[in-house]
This record gives sequence, C-alpha cells and structure tokens, in this order.
Amino acid sequence: MEVPRIPQASSLIINSGNVINFECLKKRKRIAQSTTEELKDCLKTVLDSRLKTINWDEEKFKTSLEFTVPCCNPALSDEQTREDLKVTVKAMMCNADPEVIVDAIHRVLKELDTDIIDVLLLSVSEKPNVIETFHMDHLKTLWSVLERMVDKGQIKTLGVCDLEKPALEELYNWAKVKPSIDQVNEISCCIIPPDLNAFSKEKKIQLLTHGDALEILPAEDFQELMKESFSDLDAQGWHTSWVLRYTALIRCRGVITRKGYTVRAQRNLNNI
Repeated sequence: MEVPRIPQASSLIINSGNVINFECLKKRKRIAQSTTEELKDCLKTVLDSRLKTINWDEEKFKTSLEFTVPCCNPALSDEQTREDLKVTVKAMMCNADPEVIVDAIHRVLKELDTDIIDVLLLSVSEKPNVIETFHMDHLKTLWSVLERMVDKGQIKTLGVCDLEKPALEELYNWAKVKPSIDQVNEISCCIIPPDLNAFSKEKKIQLLTHGDALEILPAEDFQELMKESFSDLDAQGWHTSWVLRYTALIRCRGVITRKGYTVRAQRNLNNI
C-alpha cells in the first residue's frame, strides 16, 4: 500500500531562484515553449534538487513546506546599482484574499533583497477563489492592497492584465492609483479593439502584450507535478494560490539579469 510522504501538508511554496542559467531552459531555447511549460520545468528542477537531500521523517509532520535552490539566489547584487535596474513583477492571482497578495509581494521583495518594485502587473484568475467566477470586486479588493503598497513606496507603477475597455474604464474611474499599463493576451487579442485603444490613448495607459495562459498553472498540472515528485496520495487536492514571475533588467542595456518564479499552492485536507 502506498504511503504518503507529506500527509499533513496543506500549504506549499516553491521558489525557483534565478532561472536564467537553468539547463532545462537552455535545452528548450530552440523550440517554442509556453510560459506554463517553462514554469513547470522550473518547479520540477527545484523539486528534483531539493528532494535528494530531504529528511522525510521530519517533512511528514509539517503542515507548511517551502522549497528553493540556494545556489540560484536571485538577490540583486552589487554588480549594478539599484537605480540601474528595472524590477518587474507579474502577480498571477488565483486567490482574492488581501492577506494572500500581501504575503506574495513581501516574499518577492525578500527574495530579491530589494525595498521596491518598479512595475507590478496584476492578473486575476477566471476563478480567483477556486469555485467563484471572476468579477470586478475581486480585482478591486486586490488593487486596494496594492495602492497601499504604492503609498508606502514599495511599488512605483501599477498595471493590470487582460482587461477589455469597459472593465479597464471601471477600474480607472474607481481607483485612487490609476493603472498605467494594460497587458493583453497576444493570442486572444491579436488585434487591439478600437475602443480599448482609444481609451488607453486618452488616459495614457500603455498597452502591452503577453503570451501567458489565463490559468498559468492549472490544478491538474500542479497535481501531476506533485505526483511525479512525491506520490499519488500526496498529489491530491492541490490548487495554485498564486504565481509571481519577476525580472530584473539593466535599464541602459536592456539585458535581463534575473528572472524567477515563486509559487504558492494550497489544499484542504478535509476534502481529500
């Protein structure tokens, strides 16, 4: 009979560290790879590395787990001054709990050893609380938290993802800190709608594109990853709470020196 290795775990955080030199990504440079595939490759690399040295007698009693690769520390070094770097974070939220996004942002600030994020892009899942369907109140709840972080000097610029003109206008009119960017999906929106383009020009909102899936790490994909690294029983019930992707770019050269992911997943053991 299969015995679970992490039977008490209901929260899991995986930090990829700086993935710029990950061999798994280098091998895929010549082929098209979605951001979901890239993310799964990074998480698998972290788990494969950490599970070689894990003490299972200790882990099986833990309710919260965290895995990272110490040798891939993404902290911003002294090679460049902080002013020379542009740090961008995309927060892909599958949970609209205000405390959850605060924890997520604080973690990436600590991970990068910096006090401020230059650009924060907010993306909210179509089902932000697992069973609920997205509506603007979810986004506004999270936006209010980010506005307070702007006031504290922790974030310079706020942007949003995948909002069509009516939703973007609603957010713009409601928000104290106006969105400066709307990042739209290049697959679902290959031609920018005229009304969105006109509104963005009027309000000086920059329109950018991205290739991320609406659900960058679906529950079934994460559970399959857990199954490969742990066991079938350990994989049950997990779903993504949030995914943060960060980059640090040298402004004058346009060179990315840091790129990484931090992921939090949760499960309700009572539902397994």
